Amino acid sequence: MATENNNSDSFSLLPDPLLLPIVSFPPFKEAAARTCILNKKWLNAWQPGNDIDFDENFFVDSTSDEIKQAQRKVFIDFITNWIAHFTHRDINKFSLKISNPHSCRNTIESCVEFATQRRVKDLTLDFSYKKNYNNNNNALFPVPTQVYQQGSSLETLKLSSCGFDVPDSLNFNALRDLSLSWIDVKIKTLQTLLSTCSTIQSLSLEKCWGLEHFDLGYEPVCLTRLVVNKCEIESDYISFIAPRLEYFKYSGLVFTSDINAKEIQEVDIDFALESRFNECGNELCRILLDFSAAKILKVCSYLLQVIPSGDEPVRIQGDLNIKHLILNTEMHPNELGGLEFLLNSCPLMEKLTLNIGSGVIFEDYEHPFDVDLKQFWKGRRVVPECLIRSLKVVEVNKSKTTDSELTTLYFFMRTGKVLEQINIHICIADDGLKEIRYARARYLKTAKKCSNILQISVC
Repeated sequence: MATENNNSDSFSLLPDPLLLPIVSFPPFKEAAARTCILNKKWLNAWQPGNDIDFDENFFVDSTSDEIKQAQRKVFIDFITNWIAHFTHRDINKFSLKISNPHSCRNTIESCVEFATQRRVKDLTLDFSYKKNYNNNNNALFPVPTQVYQQGSSLETLKLSSCGFDVPDSLNFNALRDLSLSWIDVKIKTLQTLLSTCSTIQSLSLEKCWGLEHFDLGYEPVCLTRLVVNKCEIESDYISFIAPRLEYFKYSGLVFTSDINAKEIQEVDIDFALESRFNECGNELCRILLDFSAAKILKVCSYLLQVIPSGDEPVRIQGDLNIKHLILNTEMHPNELGGLEFLLNSCPLMEKLTLNIGSGVIFEDYEHPFDVDLKQFWKGRRVVPECLIRSLKVVEVNKSKTTDSELTTLYFFMRTGKVLEQINIHICIADDGLKEIRYARARYLKTAKKCSNILQISVC
């Protein structure tokens, strides 16, 4: 023990110019957990840094409740001591991740006051408990009022598992990025925020609840980025006017849309939460039409299976502006109708990416026409326009070289007049099929090609 203490104390003999790079090299949170037993000189050495990250997980790691309590006390004491010795004026980033916030209210409020008084730009408050995310008790702990009243310097605010109730008076003069997760949030709260804080450009909602719908109103919002990830929306209705929106990501149930986003560039839509085959092809078409200006589109297996069930089973009414189409797909025969639908609807597409994975394949799937799905591409007389004029690159990730996958690639090779590359990245799994997959993929190189410049790579 004496030797260990002497080694620890020997660091304190170093001059500050040498000590600062040492403590700055590892992540702050990890270094804090490892060196919190050292003397005040270590605390002082951290002060020139302006990114502060207090994470309970790096202090509390025992399975014993008694030891956890002791470790948690060390963590809280470390925060208190560090703040007490901090002498610099401004900080850039402050992050506090701590569970059971009700038991340390004073510490949390001291942290928030400390950060806001030093004009913090990036503030994160995370009160979630990683082993029990389904417990919403922490979400009842209110965000300290200093965040609303003294947050004039905030540019980024990330809140998780806390009570979020926006007061009538806000001081978010510089806020650009707002992220809420595991929070009970009302649509009126979002409407108030976006109408009074026109500086907000990015809004991210993850696993939030309490939303009766997602109608942001008739007034345009200034968002350039919007993420709605697995939130509980009672009416499954999404409506907004966002003339500057460039990126939209959604994961959840199928929704009815009324969206105005003329400058949209990238859209990522995932309906993996759907567990039944519902004939909602019209709703899916409406969503795609609302985002028709997008150049990058990512969709899921559910959309591929269901979109032909609408009034227009072959293509959408009107063209999509998609240049890069990304499909999260199993390349199951049930998905081929949706793939053809999108090929027909994207006449300007230049790149197609197939991310092969596993999804929910509906046994009650019915193609709108009497088609042998195992021979889907055989004898196709109408070739999608993109294969004739624009599609240059096909990327296949985690390829399993199934029959459906290979026959689809054969179809592209046979009809793609301007196709330049087909890049196949083989799935590496512990199933003993790696060499077979490589061999099946390489066999494509011997097939007839429509394009003289087509190159096929397998890796």
